[in-house]
Amino acid sequence: MFIGEERKGTKVILSPEGRFDTLSAPELERKVWRLDGDIKEVVLNFSMVTYISSSGLRVLLQIQKIMKERQGKMFIKNINQSLKSIFEMTGLVGLLMQEEKLVLIRKEKTKTKVFLSLAGNMDDETAPSLEKELYQEGNEVTVLYLDCSQVTGISSRGSEALLRIQKAMTKKNGKLVLQHIGEPVQAMIETAGLTGVLIQEENILTQKDSTGDEVLSFIGRLDTETIPILQQEIRQLGPATPKLTLDFSRLTYLSKEGFRIFLQLQAEIQQKGIDLEIKL
Repeated sequence: MFIGEERKGTKVILSPEGRFDTLSAPELERKVWRLDGDIKEVVLNFSMVTYISSSGLRVLLQIQKIMKERQGKMFIKNINQSLKSIFEMTGLVGLLMQEEKLVLIRKEKTKTKVFLSLAGNMDDETAPSLEKELYQEGNEVTVLYLDCSQVTGISSRGSEALLRIQKAMTKKNGKLVLQHIGEPVQAMIETAGLTGVLIQEENILTQKDSTGDEVLSFIGRLDTETIPILQQEIRQLGPATPKLTLDFSRLTYLSKEGFRIFLQLQAEIQQKGIDLEIKL
């Protein structure tokens, strides 16, 4: 079994892939045993686990015991519905399926823009820490992007915190942009009557890389409504632009019409003699 590992301070994220059974589960346990003593939090990312046996469940209990003995914690996240059913049938939901608190998993910053990627639950306990993190960015930041693709929930206090952050950004002529909101979180925002207030999507980010080349990062949907933005940006490029990178890594949807027009734009770029690179 392949087990991905990512360490962040005193936390380690372990991502096993495939079947979690008699043959493979002990490997994860051995990996936890070998962790440094300063590791106090083990996050098990089960997004790539397809099956778990009774032996696998026993190993999870053993890992939890190991972490308790070290005065640490174990979290399991990204469990699919079939695995969740197994936990429910064995009565281990309350014991094993703990939800990881809201954590900052990625941070990018330019002079005036900050991009934060969040994971976990934005509730009464975690919302204040998010506010504190964002208020430390300084007055020069005018656009704040929150990638909510891995946010599992937002409580009423979490929504209130977002409104306060948005208000603070508005005071300095800036804005808060929420991106990649999942259906559960969107439903919570709609219930709170905040649709249109918090849910925003900015489509084009124009920036230059370290060599001075132009980079267009497209975020969200590329369809008949948003493609004109990309058209406008590309048609403004002059012959002084030697290279253009189109970053589509944060694209969430591409319509047939959007793809057709994009092919036309690609031909226009080549006619201008601009070296084109596409990042997916």
